[in-house]
Amino acid sequence: MVSEPDSAAPLSSENTAERPDITAYTDYRAYLRAMAAFLRVVRPGFSFRSFAKRAGFASPNYLKLVTDGMRNLAPDSVDKFARGLGLSRREHEVFRILVAMANARTDDERNSLFARLRERVVHDETARLRDDQFAVYDMWWALVVREMANLPEFEHDARWVARRLRPRVRSTQAQRALELLERLGMLTRGADGRTRATDRTVSTGPELQPVQSLAVRNYHRAHLDLAARSLDEVPREARNITSVTLVLSEAGYAEAVEEIAKLRRRLLEISDNPVRGRGGAVTQGEPDQASAREVYSVVLSLYPVTQPARDLRAFEVDEDEPPSEDAGDVGGRGEEGS
Repeated sequence: MVSEPDSAAPLSSENTAERPDITAYTDYRAYLRAMAAFLRVVRPGFSFRSFAKRAGFASPNYLKLVTDGMRNLAPDSVDKFARGLGLSRREHEVFRILVAMANARTDDERNSLFARLRERVVHDETARLRDDQFAVYDMWWALVVREMANLPEFEHDARWVARRLRPRVRSTQAQRALELLERLGMLTRGADGRTRATDRTVSTGPELQPVQSLAVRNYHRAHLDLAARSLDEVPREARNITSVTLVLSEAGYAEAVEEIAKLRRRLLEISDNPVRGRGGAVTQGEPDQASAREVYSVVLSLYPVTQPARDLRAFEVDEDEPPSEDAGDVGGRGEEGS
């Protein structure tokens, strides 16, 4: 259900003299491409060479190399780019944050920078939509609430929603999720007054938009944490957590990823089916207490736990150093968790 959305950058400025609004961007390269196209229209003689001369770069094609992804823009080059492009003070400040976000090493740092970006951006329609698309993934319970709307007993009431969530959230948090999902068109109220989930998503294609991709990673981290908490907080008969450790080649990894994708599609098919009785048989009518439906989260992860041999030289390991406290016993091949 969760996908990593694409770059929703504004339309190209190649055929218009309207100056690109930097607050509508989260990818500094996309902004640079739009700004260069704009300057070709409004600044006679503008070229990659003239930019390099004005900005103080030795390479006449440095702007092109950066916009094409062949070079990364270092923080100490931000001022030069601002001078070469003729950015205003506000544009300069926002541009610096966008570059810092692209160069950040951790998601904690990116989240902090995004918070700074939101403080400096006027909340027009474009900025609000971007913030909503971020928040729908950043709040782990938002998409859960969307699925809750498929329950026959669902009530469009923040207190009811907050009490049904596991773990519980505040009523104000539940209310924020309800309002957010309605703004995004992911919840709708019918003529009968009932609230229903729609098929609409915030996914817009295969290319990743930095901020939305960050929000999706926040979402995955939150649900990995919920899975870990469920070991203590959810009865064993109400959860299923398994693990397996195995050896895969690159081709084997690709095949495993495809099998996980197939499983995801199959789980969605099961979710869309009517109530199932004993043995998986489909039954009709209203679900009874024994077959009542709840919202579940399925976390599927496949990640390496060994270091590629080609990268070993990059690390200096003290063989006498004891393992970290986190390196406890884990399930081996075919081992099922509790």
